[in-house]
Amino acid sequence: MLALDPLPISTSVPIALIPKNRGLTGQLAPLCERLVPAGSAQVAVRGEDVPTLANAVAKSGRSVVAFTGDDLLDEWLLAGNALHPRLLRRRVAWRDPQAIYGAPALCLIGKSLSLLSEPRTLRIAVCDRYQRLTESHLNALRRNGIQLEVVPIAGAVEACIASDVTDLIVDIVVTGQTVSEAGLKVLRVISTSDVAVLETAP
Repeated sequence: MLALDPLPISTSVPIALIPKNRGLTGQLAPLCERLVPAGSAQVAVRGEDVPTLANAVAKSGRSVVAFTGDDLLDEWLLAGNALHPRLLRRRVAWRDPQAIYGAPALCLIGKSLSLLSEPRTLRIAVCDRYQRLTESHLNALRRNGIQLEVVPIAGAVEACIASDVTDLIVDIVVTGQTVSEAGLKVLRVISTSDVAVLETAP
């Protein structure tokens, strides 16, 4: 368990955990103005680390407000974790006019939908931050007779198809520009994500 006690922050000062992921940062400016208490100590962390750190702050008895993506929080919960009883979760709609699905979308991506009809084992690169969220969708494909071999990848999943390492990829799509530039298509939208806000109960 991560502990924040050694940080040089007074226990009476509220802590705000702000994700430094590029996509999340753009959505958070207006939310921070509304929800972060004046005088809070703001700590920049990776969005996927927010739930663990928020739990540690809540366990220490301090006040915290923390922001991350719903998808990252759900992935963390699917890993068998649980939010501290002092933490309340709420969802704020993601509003991004540049997002082709209105919000970041976890998508199955490939060159053609016809791949799913080929009688062979398909290799699929899955961004490791979303392995558990992806698994239920992949299981549905398997029940339909599609054979899949999953290849966990930390980043740059588009390169897996370009280099013929995999046939398909699962990754987050926002504007779709990267997918298009790689000559790929979104074959299916698995889920979309809003902003998750974690706060200690008053």
